[in-house]
Amino acid sequence: MEKKILWIISFALIFILWIKAGPFNSDQRDIEQDDSSDVSALQQESEDATSEEKSYFRSHPIKVKSPDFAAITDVKERKKAFFSYLTPFVNEKNNLILKDRERLNVLLNSNTKMSKKNKKWVSALRKNHKLKTLDNYSKDDLNALLNRLDIIPVSLVLAQAANESAWGTSRFATKGNNFFGQWCFRKGCGLVPESRDNDADHEVRKFKDARESVFAYIDNLNSNAAYKKLRAARLKLRQEKEDITGLYLVHGLEHYSQRGQAYVKEIEGLINYNKLWRFNRYQPKPELQ
Repeated sequence: MEKKILWIISFALIFILWIKAGPFNSDQRDIEQDDSSDVSALQQESEDATSEEKSYFRSHPIKVKSPDFAAITDVKERKKAFFSYLTPFVNEKNNLILKDRERLNVLLNSNTKMSKKNKKWVSALRKNHKLKTLDNYSKDDLNALLNRLDIIPVSLVLAQAANESAWGTSRFATKGNNFFGQWCFRKGCGLVPESRDNDADHEVRKFKDARESVFAYIDNLNSNAAYKKLRAARLKLRQEKEDITGLYLVHGLEHYSQRGQAYVKEIEGLINYNKLWRFNRYQPKPELQ
């Protein structure tokens, strides 16, 4: 009888520990409840710019000319030019995200009924971030959006851009302003990869400029089901009131490339070797929650 009681107690303790040690706590499970896309889908598929982004691009034209990175033979100077060119675009996008987060946090902390204007705004954001639009939104629904509506560290963006574009010298970067290897699936939407299989139909998307490529890349990480792990890691840093860093979030990129963990290690190595964390000092400071 005593053995049976001890066995029951042991089983109960193991079960409790398993619940607490799960990969996501209850908040994180609720946050990602609306994911519907398959992780096995193509992870670099690029969505068109939203109407809000298109309007923003028109009203905020780029005044800086894209450098000819291939013509810069000195490696240090090429890297310097590369970082200087892309960093402002990352900060620009992150600033826009933080403004939306601020507005969303106001709604979360409000006890009054949401206005039609705010409901329309929330619906547009949820649609853009691949979440279901609803007639009414609970606090959990707003939190689900808040988790996707967040910054991507400058260090991570620069490392992936360098890797995917060969420091701005690849054909996709020079001919299509594509610095992250984003795909599209409409004929003529981009550049056909020379190594594409005969039965494949994807193209590497063409952008008007590098800024549009940066914006689309960040939108992808913030909405694609494949990067749920990255967003969960970012949420953890938020909850612990820690800085959001590329070295912490990089481990959520195993689905970005077919190379999996080898790709993650490569991006991690780029961040460390080039000391890219130094650029995080210039990124918008996330609010404390």
